[in-house]
Amino acid sequence: MLSQQQLLATAPRRRPLRSLRQQYDLYIMDRVEQYKNRISREELMRLADKAVCEVRRSDADQFLLTEVLAQEAVDALIIQMLGIRGFEAWRKSYPKRRAAQREPIHWNLDDTHLVAGLAPRIEPGDQALVVGVGAEQCAYLLAAHDADVTFLDRDFTVVERAEGRVADESLSSTFDAICVQFGQWLPCIPGGFALVVLDAGTLSALSPGERQVLLTELQAMTAPGGLHALVPDGQGAGPEGFAGHYTSWLRETLPPTGRRTRGMASRGALFCKPAAEQTVTGRHNARA
Repeated sequence: MLSQQQLLATAPRRRPLRSLRQQYDLYIMDRVEQYKNRISREELMRLADKAVCEVRRSDADQFLLTEVLAQEAVDALIIQMLGIRGFEAWRKSYPKRRAAQREPIHWNLDDTHLVAGLAPRIEPGDQALVVGVGAEQCAYLLAAHDADVTFLDRDFTVVERAEGRVADESLSSTFDAICVQFGQWLPCIPGGFALVVLDAGTLSALSPGERQVLLTELQAMTAPGGLHALVPDGQGAGPEGFAGHYTSWLRETLPPTGRRTRGMASRGALFCKPAAEQTVTGRHNARA
């Protein structure tokens, strides 16, 4: 993730973008699997019978219809039913679509939103974690900026909605949505996050003990120099009450918006995890 200084200096990206072919293949796979998950087993079996019949009619010399061929035939039939465009048509529309997705308004976010100011600092492959339904739109914006996004929420309906949205937007190749019990259980995910976005409303709904457990776990999963962005939920829950959990972290100035923000509601709070060498230096100076 680029620093604000690097961004202002128009520093070159340190990592290459992902292959469009790979993104397209994953987009197709997700759309097909999403469709299969929506229909009943009986409907899926009828679809399989239809696909197998079409394969046998189209290739009289195909004596052995393997399970792999049958699955490919079913997937091809679903792709046809969904009207999914071929790779070349998808590739030609990609630049315009991705440019629109990188605009905060595409996700109903104001351009003064804290995460809207952080998104241009994302590099391809940066690990981002988004926690809570109030930050759901932030997860989509970060995915559009080529972050590898993990989205967590306690409501399975919200998780399913997120999976469907990124599949429709061709963003699912770098997006995972997981249903969790905050303060009680988190999935086994690698960590090393460059950016963690936390919905203040989700934090407010937890008991003090659950909130402490959750924030301690998330801080441990954050890379040295990584950021925690605490964002308001739009229902009045602000982030300032949680600053006490970050006494050992550095509080950063919020990204500029290009607008006057005096009198505006809180945009959130931004904290940076000290780098390991900074922590060691700080301890040494304290002893001195």
